[in-house]
Amino acid sequence: MTETLKVLEHYTSIQGEGVRTGTPTQFVRFAGCNLRCPGWPCDTPQAIFPDQYRHEYEARQPHELALDIWTEYEATGARNICITGGEPFVQRELALELLLQQLIALHLSVEVFTNGTRIIPGPWLALAHITMDWKLPGSGEAQKEPEIRLINARKLKPTDVIKFVIANDDDLEEALAIDQRILSTHTMAKTWIGAAWGYPTDKLVEFITAHKLPWNLNVQTHKYIWSAEERYV
Repeated sequence: MTETLKVLEHYTSIQGEGVRTGTPTQFVRFAGCNLRCPGWPCDTPQAIFPDQYRHEYEARQPHELALDIWTEYEATGARNICITGGEPFVQRELALELLLQQLIALHLSVEVFTNGTRIIPGPWLALAHITMDWKLPGSGEAQKEPEIRLINARKLKPTDVIKFVIANDDDLEEALAIDQRILSTHTMAKTWIGAAWGYPTDKLVEFITAHKLPWNLNVQTHKYIWSAEERYV
């Protein structure tokens, strides 16, 4: 019997962040995460605490989920599929690979958002667009799996992204240090930065321009369209 995936949410909206901002997108959110980010309230507690939301998630086989996604594509036209969580790569590797293969066979475009503390499997590196959230001290998780994050960073493509979320001024300086000390020589991925809710975004713009950085600004536009607490958007 094929291993299953813990699907918490599947809905269509507009991608609110990253390189595909504004693109009609199907979001497939899996339950479970290996991090807790005590530095700020997680914006998807339903994904990181699956025991509290056990009544909400559904065990789906890869082919069942792929069929659901195709049916939603036919109904909405949303060809971009965003695999997210929680942390997607805590799911069963074989089940994830089978899902990816079926989505690619259907000529759908796949992106995945990951915290980078689990090894990103080769098929995902080859066939999906990766956004890797490199945790900084403000998250409370900066110490987790630095070697694995570096291994993943070295394998990313020029079309992939390493994203920093900035909670305070120290995070900004740390992001710059990591970018100059590690990322400049160890990855082909682009660097994006965004503000944790409450940190002024204009300070990020000032920092980028003051240091003449080839960084992109990440703004979670969906939180300006809907409330930050609203789900399925």
